[in-house]
Amino acid sequence: MAVTRKRTTTERGLGWSHQQMRLRLLAELKDGDPCARCASRGVYHPMYRALPARMLEVDDFPPRSVALRLGIEPEKHLSFRTCNRRHGAAISNAIQRQKRALGMPSRYDRW
Repeated sequence: MAVTRKRTTTERGLGWSHQQMRLRLLAELKDGDPCARCASRGVYHPMYRALPARMLEVDDFPPRSVALRLGIEPEKHLSFRTCNRRHGAAISNAIQRQKRALGMPSRYDRW
């Protein structure tokens, strides 16, 4: 089986422009602004400037995987890293379940 190389951050949509957007959003953050991912679920989860920057990520609405297929540019908002990653995992799991239901091969079929 051929080994594919890992895509660069730019190829994944996380390059220089994404990093500049993150810095801009962090600079604009006001104490008490809600986590965008939690707010989309109707939950208030406040963010504060005093938090370490590594705890906050730029979150895409709709997710990049969906937006690219629709041919639209996702809106960018700040979210807690854990909230963003949890949502990404849920999307990925849903895609994998759908692939299994359709009988499509999984990247783990070789095990």
